[in-house]
Amino acid sequence: MSSVSSVSEVIKVKVLSAGQCERLHARSALKASKVAEKEAAKASKVATKEAALAAKVHEKEAAKAAKVAEKEAAKASKVHEKEATLAAKVQEKEAALAAKVQEKEAALAAKVAEKEAAKAAKVQEKEAAKAAKVQEKAASRLASTEAKEALKAAKVQEKKTNPGKKSGSKKAKAVAVPLVVLAPPAVLVPELEFEEEEEIQVEEVEWRGRSYLVADDGTLFDDAHAAVGRWPDHATAGSAPVWAE
Repeated sequence: MSSVSSVSEVIKVKVLSAGQCERLHARSALKASKVAEKEAAKASKVATKEAALAAKVHEKEAAKAAKVAEKEAAKASKVHEKEATLAAKVQEKEAALAAKVQEKEAALAAKVAEKEAAKAAKVQEKEAAKAAKVQEKAASRLASTEAKEALKAAKVQEKKTNPGKKSGSKKAKAVAVPLVVLAPPAVLVPELEFEEEEEIQVEEVEWRGRSYLVADDGTLFDDAHAAVGRWPDHATAGSAPVWAE
C-alpha cells in the first residue's frame, strides 16, 4: 500500500514487503470469496422462492382447471339428465296417446259390432214378424172362410125353416158359429182370441155395404174376426157403430 502526503509537499511511498503483499492479497481473495458465497446463497434462496412460487401458481392453476372441468362435467351431466328425463316424458306421453287411440278404436269397433248385431236382430225380428203375419193372415182367411161357410149354411137352413120371412137392410140372425182361430203374437194389432172350438153367439149386420159380425156384448168384428169397434144398439134404427181407435 502507498501513502501520499501533500502537507509538506513531500511524497512518501511505503513499500510493503512480499509477505505483507501476500497477506493483503489473501485477505482480499477471502473477502471476495465470502461475498461471492453470500451472493450465491442469496441467489439460491431467490431461485428457491421463485420455484416454490411457480409451483404454488401451477398448483393453483391446476386446481382451478380441475374445478372448471368438474363444473363442466357436472353441467354436462345435468344437461344429459334433463334430456333423458324429457325424452322419458315424451315417450310416456306418446305411449299414453297411443293407448288412448287404441282404446277409442276398440270402443268404436265395439259400437260398430253392437250396431251390426242390433241391425241383424231387427232384421231377424222383422222376418219373424213378417212370417207371423203371413201365418196369421192364412189362419184368418181360413177362419173367415169357415165362418162364412157356417153363416151360409145357417142362412140356407133358416130359409128352409122360415121360407116366408124377408130380411131387411140389417140381417139379425143369431147363429152358433164354431171358430178355430190361431192367437196372433202380442205385438200385433189386438184381435179377438177364441179358445179352440168355442161357440159364440153372433149376428151378421151390414154397414155401408160391408158385412160385420156383432157379439152378444156388442163387440163388432170384421170378416177377419178382428175387433174393430162396438155396436151394442145395432138393432136400433139410426144407430151407428163406434170404431176402435
